[in-house]
Amino acid sequence: MPKNKSWFIISDKLKKIKFTGDSSFRYSEKFVEKILKEYTKKGDKIFDPFAGFGTTLLMAQKLGRIGIGIEYDKKRYEYIKSKLKEPNKIIHGNSINLEKYNLPKFDFSLTSPPYMRSFDKENPFSNYTKKGGYTQYLKDIARIYSKIKNKMKKNATIIIEIENTFGKNHPMTPLAWDVGKVLSDIFYLEREEIFCRNNPTISQTNHSYCLIFRNKN
Repeated sequence: MPKNKSWFIISDKLKKIKFTGDSSFRYSEKFVEKILKEYTKKGDKIFDPFAGFGTTLLMAQKLGRIGIGIEYDKKRYEYIKSKLKEPNKIIHGNSINLEKYNLPKFDFSLTSPPYMRSFDKENPFSNYTKKGGYTQYLKDIARIYSKIKNKMKKNATIIIEIENTFGKNHPMTPLAWDVGKVLSDIFYLEREEIFCRNNPTISQTNHSYCLIFRNKN
């Protein structure tokens, strides 16, 4: 993508996931394919700290990259594990405990983290099963990426796909901007690209932000 173009459009209907029948809360295969082809090459090690349904890892595998990720939810972990072949790998765990896992140095990272709104009371990093708050969420994501920094090669690119969030009778939570701000203390925030979708039914909006960081320090 030319550096002076700060947006792109992808039309891609999400496929249903067999064990849930749910196509929400994930980005499309076409999105991941575009990003990996643009920022990585064959043989690169790709990291997804919030693997979800494994879209990043499965596309990395398809394109000849090595995808490694962490997933908290046991059912999603089992689903991803059934689709991956070595040297690709999925770990059942929590990225807050990143230092406990035997991870290599990575060339690139792509993920969409679990979202939170300022008024939510559940902790996204526990798969919404424990109590939490928005201030703690931002501290936790900074803590996680401080650990990820040590696993990224020098000058590696880290991309986070994220939206601002909404709720009925509540003001918008500037989630993308808040996450960008706290992580810019850890990485060099190079730029943003706006990811526009022609199928907004999977989200509250038809766009999100790709926050593009560089591991410069």
